[in-house]
This record gives sequence, C-alpha cells and structure tokens, in this order.
Amino acid sequence: MNGIMKVYKVMSIKEQLQKGNIKFTIKGVTTYDRNENGEWGDVPQVFEVSHNGESINSGYRGMNVNKWGPTCVTLYTFNMLGKKTTGKINYKNIELCQ
Repeated sequence: MNGIMKVYKVMSIKEQLQKGNIKFTIKGVTTYDRNENGEWGDVPQVFEVSHNGESINSGYRGMNVNKWGPTCVTLYTFNMLGKKTTGKINYKNIELCQ
C-alpha cells in the first residue's frame, strides 16, 4: 500500500449505546424468567437504550442517563419520595445483543 495505512474505525460500545435503540446484557445480572426451552430459571436481564440515548430501561423499570463517561455510563432516578439514586455501568461488563 506504498506506506499508506488504511484505518478502519470500529464503533466502540459507548458509541453504539449512545446512538440508542440497542439492547444489551450486563455480565452477572440475571432475572428469574423462562429460558429458550420454556423452563423457569435465572436468565440474563436484557436492557434497552431509548431512541435518543437519554435513558436505559428493562421491562417497566428504567433510569435516566446522567453522563456517558470514558469508562462507564452514570445513571440516576428518583423514587416516590424524591430520593435520588445513582448507579454506574462499566462498558467492559456490557455485551450487546444481536
């Protein structure tokens, strides 16, 4: 290639999540539900990023995105009494669903 190197940009997990409308699982986070064989047991919990990347939901529960940081996403929510709860999800623990 005569000294010219082509650089292919692979979208990072952070970039894919920020685009929205993507489902993912977190290593070690499970829920009690039916598996692919119809048997009840612990299965990986599936999360979904909203279309605009401003929130992450799982079923009827969800949290708002406070910041897409370099190593993790910071989330927050308020309960019925107004208490703020925060949490972080590290990108290295995320597996994207196909």
